[in-house]
Amino acid sequence: MIRLNVPLVPDKNVLNNLFEKNICTVNDFLQKKTSNLQSVCKLQCKEITKLKDTMTVKCSSPLINGHTLYLSKTLSTFIPTGIVKLDNLLDGGLFVGNIYELCGPSACGKTQLSISILLNIIITTKKDIVYIDTRNKFSVKRIKQMLKNKNMTNNEINDILKKIHVFSVIDIYNLITCLHSLKEKLDSIIIIDSLPALYLSFIGLYKNDGLCYINHISSVLKYLCNKNATILVTNLAVKNCDFTNDFKPAIGKYWFHTPNTRLMITTIINQQQQMCINIPKSVYIPLDNKCILSINDHGVS
Repeated sequence: MIRLNVPLVPDKNVLNNLFEKNICTVNDFLQKKTSNLQSVCKLQCKEITKLKDTMTVKCSSPLINGHTLYLSKTLSTFIPTGIVKLDNLLDGGLFVGNIYELCGPSACGKTQLSISILLNIIITTKKDIVYIDTRNKFSVKRIKQMLKNKNMTNNEINDILKKIHVFSVIDIYNLITCLHSLKEKLDSIIIIDSLPALYLSFIGLYKNDGLCYINHISSVLKYLCNKNATILVTNLAVKNCDFTNDFKPAIGKYWFHTPNTRLMITTIINQQQQMCINIPKSVYIPLDNKCILSINDHGVS
């Protein structure tokens, strides 16, 4: 709330009279009836009305109509993942300016899914993608295998690899530095694989500084989203302590509300390598919708 001051209220004596009546902010002034303010300010009705109009203009957000806002947008609203079932589940793909979390138990296919999405986006949009590797497991060999199975030539494979900007970070401090270095990039696509690898080293310490760093990372990610970044984070899922088979994100309650959409991944045990994706949290997608994807030499489909 904006506090009343001399530029907004031209006369200092009038301002003091308002403060004495506990009318200290613009909101307080606008909510009072004009007839009541006349006796406090010792002003005429038309003068009070003019003051209210001036405050409304100076202190309100600028108005913009829907058509102007639409014309100002230079980005498409959604970025398709290239995986038909997943795009249907996400109601079109990755929504620009959102944080997505791929959450699941160890070895359920989170990295395979994130790399498949990465390659599909590059192939269809020709966009550069930032890949932040926290475990030093980024495999060019696996990417080449996936692209060759898509009948890509060596030149096409090399062009795609040039679009992937890999940052290898060894601790949470490097990650924070890396994210800050991306703040000037507009419309970026960022994949972080994986966040728990850096945070879990703080568990069990007397002072869990990791919570502060997680809050810092969340703030920077939100800032990047305001710059139209689209962010995909992989996170480990652990079982609840209530002896059920339900899973929850490993980082805990301080991270729980950061992602706009959480995709919970579980492995299906059968002759085929498959994964089930459920949506337990989202700001725009109906919850608990599911799809089943297959993992093969082409990636995830």
